[in-house]
Amino acid sequence: MKCPNCGGRDAVEIDLHSEGFSAETSPVKECGTCGLVWRIKVVGGQNEVDIIKPAGKTTSS
Repeated sequence: MKCPNCGGRDAVEIDLHSEGFSAETSPVKECGTCGLVWRIKVVGGQNEVDIIKPAGKTTSS
């Protein structure tokens, strides 16, 4: 999946088993390029990007 911040495709799926983070319905991803941690969740039938941790690394364009 493409990172919503930098567009990188080097993402790692994080397996979390706590309330509110279900790996089956909205897996948490971390971008290996910029460090953004996000998930796609469904709100009212629409897909929405949920930023869990902002990007921590700077990327060169």
